[in-house]
Amino acid sequence: MAKYPFLPRAKQIMSELDVNLADLGALKEIVERAKQRLTASLIFEFRADKPNKKIDVEITSFPVATLIVGGVNDDTLTKRYALFEAKKMYNYLTTEKDKVVLEIAQFFKWKRVTKFEATHGELTVLNYKMHFVDYLNNAASSLVYDSRWKLVNHPLHEGQVEVTLREVCRLLQEEIRKYLENRAAGKLPQIPPIIQDTVDEIKAEYHKIKPHVTEFDKMRVFAEESEYPPCIQHLYDRVVKGQHLSHLERFALVTYLLHQGISIDAIVTLFAGLSDFRQAQTRYQVEHLAGQRGSKTVYRPPNCATLRTHGVCIKLEDPTCRTIKSPLTYHLRKKPLDKKGQ
Repeated sequence: MAKYPFLPRAKQIMSELDVNLADLGALKEIVERAKQRLTASLIFEFRADKPNKKIDVEITSFPVATLIVGGVNDDTLTKRYALFEAKKMYNYLTTEKDKVVLEIAQFFKWKRVTKFEATHGELTVLNYKMHFVDYLNNAASSLVYDSRWKLVNHPLHEGQVEVTLREVCRLLQEEIRKYLENRAAGKLPQIPPIIQDTVDEIKAEYHKIKPHVTEFDKMRVFAEESEYPPCIQHLYDRVVKGQHLSHLERFALVTYLLHQGISIDAIVTLFAGLSDFRQAQTRYQVEHLAGQRGSKTVYRPPNCATLRTHGVCIKLEDPTCRTIKSPLTYHLRKKPLDKKGQ
């Protein structure tokens, strides 16, 4: 219930704890944990925060965080926080037993989800079937531009769509995101003074970084919808995880992002999680590649042939990759190919 605090059983636990929002002066630990949840969502790219070991604190911090988001009353922050929590719950779901996944699907009133053995050549795997209406309601919300989620690319029989466990979890992530957005944007109880102080603090902190956060959100959405080439997405994911990149890999990623209009400040912040990060040095290097230092040359990403030679190209079988010579043209070719496949 600490992982999925929106479920009825979690609400029952909170009811049994008899937590009164007006008396949170004696429950500062809950407010602090709620603040941590929100602060984690403000990081440019989402990184899971550390849950509180006290289950009652962890569960009750969720509605308090929602109350704070509602108090800030910023649509961008609301969407970002909802996505942050939904992504975190997606990671939990992918390792859960079936009964937990099915319970959450049932909470969202999915018509039916069943498990079956699917045969692909000589390989037998356990897949799932779900009603096509539930599939479309979630795949069409933010996954519509990714050809992998088009209904035509999934077996459909008697109204049931064949999906993998990860696809079920990804669609549930969409359900959770929409549910949390609506909850934070809905009518909320009066905010107690101790929470109002936190609301004001979060609001001030968020407005300082909102322009850069917005830029990264645009990049993240494009990447999720297959607007960025696989090689760049792979490098981006590795940076987010704090993994080392070679000089050429850093050069390719930075120059690509610069050509997509991502600001120098945002790119410098992206690299902050690397063990060898030095802010002044990183900023100088990014400004140099942007043409603001040295020879004033604006550098372009390496071409696809160079990326293949150095092992940076990871999906040569991608039909779009086979038609381009530079990663900069991937998104220009991707949509036309997707439209032909519709």
